[in-house]
Amino acid sequence: MFKKLLASVGVGGAEVETELHTPGVQPGGTVHGVIRLKGGGVEQEISRVAVEFVTRVELEHSEEEQSAHRGFYFTEVHGALRLPAHALYDIPFGLYTPLEAPITFYNGRHLPGMAVSVRTIVEIAGAVDTGDSDPIGIGALPAQHVILSALEQLGLSLRSADCEWGSLRGIRQELPFYQEIEFGASYRYPRLNQLEVTFVARADGMDVILEGDKKGSWYSEGSDVYDVLFVDYNSLSHVDWTAVLDQRLAAMASRGH
Repeated sequence: MFKKLLASVGVGGAEVETELHTPGVQPGGTVHGVIRLKGGGVEQEISRVAVEFVTRVELEHSEEEQSAHRGFYFTEVHGALRLPAHALYDIPFGLYTPLEAPITFYNGRHLPGMAVSVRTIVEIAGAVDTGDSDPIGIGALPAQHVILSALEQLGLSLRSADCEWGSLRGIRQELPFYQEIEFGASYRYPRLNQLEVTFVARADGMDVILEGDKKGSWYSEGSDVYDVLFVDYNSLSHVDWTAVLDQRLAAMASRGH
């Protein structure tokens, strides 16, 4: 009975270790791995075993911005099971990566400020839940790579990235947050202080949301300027995206709010 009481508060209970067979993935791909359970000092009833992605998300609240680790794309990989004392039990799994998943790597470089992990959740009946967390790299899709590369060719320097909680007006989203990739100013667009780029990928193509911070002048205040373009995967290699983005950014820099 004493061992059962200890196990109920996490002492001498089941242990979990997750091994990822896929160290890196792209949106739309699948992360493969195995969850290794090791029974504790007493038999325990496990309600379910699940995995999910986790990343840090910024949330604006009462004029203040707070950040918290948020799980997304929760997937149950095993239902209820009985884990005998000291028993070993392996559970292979495949975790689909949503197309809107935030990327952490582009062109072999880590995006500053970004981190995504795979979190394992083991729910134990009548006891403290246990789990594990393992970092995972999410690389840019070909279309994302083309757009980011074109922006760099236009003289914008990639600074950092983060995720913002909320929805984008007029854009169909699957996840309750979106990633913003921030670029510094370019000599080509002196009236833009910076540019934030958001990708919302789908199976047929990708929305690219451009948000620029436009400098004010002696006769007008600074303002945010926006534009949205759609990238059709089928025409990706047939379009001069550097020229398209140059035209869009020049127009954003020249217009008002």
